[in-house]
Amino acid sequence: MDTSGLPESLRARIAERSALPPIEKVRALLHGYVHDSDGFDEVREELRDTAQTSTFYLEQYLTALETILAEPQPEGTYLRLVAGDGNRGLDDPSDAEAIGYLRRLLETLRTVIAEAHG
Repeated sequence: MDTSGLPESLRARIAERSALPPIEKVRALLHGYVHDSDGFDEVREELRDTAQTSTFYLEQYLTALETILAEPQPEGTYLRLVAGDGNRGLDDPSDAEAIGYLRRLLETLRTVIAEAHG
């Protein structure tokens, strides 16, 4: 993303968000798209709406999700992300089920980004 034409304050904010660790980016994704949603259909539509404007942050969220799912996390991390940051109740409140939820979110992001890039 070329930010050279943007005001300095906006460039600084983009740089700040881009520098966040993967877990913080996943939290931002969950807070921004999942927390108040009525389910995956609404999440998918919100992601698609964003992708119509730009996939810049969605691609960062995708990479962050891939990273935290590929690297072992302390016990309870995935559950806290989904149940706490995402405000999602799980049938089986465990890391294993939370990982399944995050993988589904990851695939949804991949699909939305691919659709946006045509």
